[in-house]
Amino acid sequence: MKRGAVLCASGIGDGLLMMIAAHHLKKCGYSVTIFHNVGKELSLLFEGAEFLPHPPLEALENTLKSFDRILVENDHSARAYHLFNLRDNLPQLAFFFPTPSSQMLERDYLFNSEIPVATNLSEGCKKLLGTSPSKANDLSLPQEKRHRKYPKRIVIHPTSNDRKRNWFQRQFLKLADALTKEGYEVVFCVGPSERKEWENLENVPSFQNLKEVAHFIYESGYFIGNDSGMGHLASNLGIPTLTISGNPKRVRLWRPDWALGEVVTLPFPLPNFKGIHLPIRENFWQHFISVRRTLKAFKKLTNGYESCSHLL
Repeated sequence: MKRGAVLCASGIGDGLLMMIAAHHLKKCGYSVTIFHNVGKELSLLFEGAEFLPHPPLEALENTLKSFDRILVENDHSARAYHLFNLRDNLPQLAFFFPTPSSQMLERDYLFNSEIPVATNLSEGCKKLLGTSPSKANDLSLPQEKRHRKYPKRIVIHPTSNDRKRNWFQRQFLKLADALTKEGYEVVFCVGPSERKEWENLENVPSFQNLKEVAHFIYESGYFIGNDSGMGHLASNLGIPTLTISGNPKRVRLWRPDWALGEVVTLPFPLPNFKGIHLPIRENFWQHFISVRRTLKAFKKLTNGYESCSHLL
């Protein structure tokens, strides 16, 4: 059997998204290995998939040369640049580029910045592999659980890998209070290393692993969070998702794209003068996304979901 490899960037969301590429490789008859450094956690969500950690740079060529097709998410890492230099030795290598790059070749795929990554990967696989467009990624849904069993339960994920992408804690708490007054049950979902900052709250359940998190989200009605991998997981599980982001351009590309979703972001352009060390948008965007606007976006999400449900 032909062998395919998928190399993911570091985030859980990246892993979920690049499993779309793995799905398309399998449709073409490849046995697929997914390289991701949190593959042990992701393997709990993808029954039967083979995950391995990324090999060290000095072992990359020897590790990959036995694969017939290699699809890589360009993340501007040292690994990606090392792979650029191996193209002559690895002609089976192709990159997905989220943004334009001088490293692009004809056999690569550049994302359309106006559509989400999941759709871009579907279209990219159509070009690179000749498969029919599909955002399927073979996520193992919890058969023993009932989808949206608790329709009034909202999971809020108030953190991310980058604190500068996070709405303020006080804003999330005000949002939770407002939603509770409207009859919703609000639950905060945070990782073990983040619990101390949220431990004074009663509604912060503890989970043993990513599978338990997925099962909890799967039975919930809605998900609200920053631009992070958990939003992609919720969407992948078919849960309506609201994403809060201070970067309109980034969230247009990286927003969750499996289930119905809404985004609340800046109401007007905010400059980010990094060249003169004034990253205004990066450091102050939270002040320009109010709880009131976020509630309005959530109402739009619920109305949209209810309208879609009536059509089923």
